[in-house]
Amino acid sequence: MTIDSLSWLDEHIPRGSIVRFSIAGAFNSAIFYLCWALLLVGFSTVDVRLLWGLCWGVTGVLAHFVHRWFTFDDRKPVSWTLPTAVPVYLFSLVGSSASIGWMAETFSADVRILGILNLLAWGVIVWLMMRLWVFQYSSTVHASPTHQEE
Repeated sequence: MTIDSLSWLDEHIPRGSIVRFSIAGAFNSAIFYLCWALLLVGFSTVDVRLLWGLCWGVTGVLAHFVHRWFTFDDRKPVSWTLPTAVPVYLFSLVGSSASIGWMAETFSADVRILGILNLLAWGVIVWLMMRLWVFQYSSTVHASPTHQEE
């Protein structure tokens, strides 16, 4: 993505917004979903929750850096955001794994479709937690671009 594209996005789709998170989330989710779908085919006898959790955990680290670069910003150092994101990812890993298992047992729909619904629901939860707790993002415009500490 070029600097001009990012500038346009910064003007039209503000950092920290659910729209911006959704764009990055679509990228992250596509990687997650592809891995999960492949594991479902290759390991069809393994519990869907275990495969979901494995993929969620592995792609969570990638997602952190994508959201740091694209969705939010670098006002908070990685030494703060990465360790603070770990509980968010653990909570969402356990919660989303439990909910996909429950959905797979409760509904007769294709588990891959249920997975998409699960991803969407947990995406909103993770966005709120990342925005408020991890990145502590505020859309405040700073008078001095060199002193953006809040």
